[in-house]
Amino acid sequence: MALRKHINPRSILNADTGFGTDPSAYGGRFVNKNGSYNIIRKGVRFQHRISIFQKMITMPLWKFAVFVLAFFVGLNIVFAIVYYSLGQGEFGTPSSYVHTPIYLVHLFFYSVQALTTVAVDFKQITPTGFWASFVSSFEALSGLVIFAILTGLVYGRFARPRSFLAFSHHALISPYRGMTALMFRMVGYKDRHDLINVDIHVNFGLTVEENGKPAYRFYSLDLERNHIDSLNMNWTIVHPIDHKSPFQSLSKEDLEHGQAEIVVQITGFDQVFSTTIVQRTSYYYNEIIYGAKFVSMYYESDNDTTTILELNKLNEYEKAELPG
Repeated sequence: MALRKHINPRSILNADTGFGTDPSAYGGRFVNKNGSYNIIRKGVRFQHRISIFQKMITMPLWKFAVFVLAFFVGLNIVFAIVYYSLGQGEFGTPSSYVHTPIYLVHLFFYSVQALTTVAVDFKQITPTGFWASFVSSFEALSGLVIFAILTGLVYGRFARPRSFLAFSHHALISPYRGMTALMFRMVGYKDRHDLINVDIHVNFGLTVEENGKPAYRFYSLDLERNHIDSLNMNWTIVHPIDHKSPFQSLSKEDLEHGQAEIVVQITGFDQVFSTTIVQRTSYYYNEIIYGAKFVSMYYESDNDTTTILELNKLNEYEKAELPG
């Protein structure tokens, strides 16, 4: 199937997305579902590209816990081996077990106490020689620095502003006021983290043919509303497919052949973190469903005193007949 040569001329072309126009240089989507950019940077050394602090405060909690535990155990094993290599003469150690395998285990726990700067009298192991005292002093200093860094990382993970937003897995082409519209929805899932002054910007990207060559073009989508005062329930974002829409006359096959992508960016003020948060996501052509509409996520409570919001229904939709 050939690329589309003509997109609705009333559509608003957006050349300021920062993604460029050459489709031959792109691989897959521009923005991943989790909001990160689908880009791998090369050309400079790894240590110049990676942000260790960002990596540590954004990795999953279980990975962070495993990393801290492995680092703690590994570091103490290294120091225990160093102490063992210094020999018996550097420690005031009972000779009854100094040549037994358990001695290395005792040195490991002595290292733990030295690293954490607690009382260092484990199994009567005390440094008496210069080198044992020097290594113990260096380990104690290392412990102070390590735990200061760890405290900062734990606080950074706890206090880092983040958006507790969930987006529907799919965008839908649905009936809307006698015509059709592109719809997707989102919801804040964390109690008390309701956003205020929420703005949304949506771009639609598609490969088209210009002067006999393929070019990737982005179009700003007009929305039913671009701003809401507060996001306390779910929000269904609606782009009417009218005489100004780039979706006008585009088929599902056009979207697939043109590797269409819908890029979404949300900004809002979180009153708990007292700062503005930004969240992105995208919908690739194979995540756009024709002839469907979302089911309602909320209903009135049985005693008529409150509204029930069912977060588990965020992705639920049903088939719908599109206008001819």
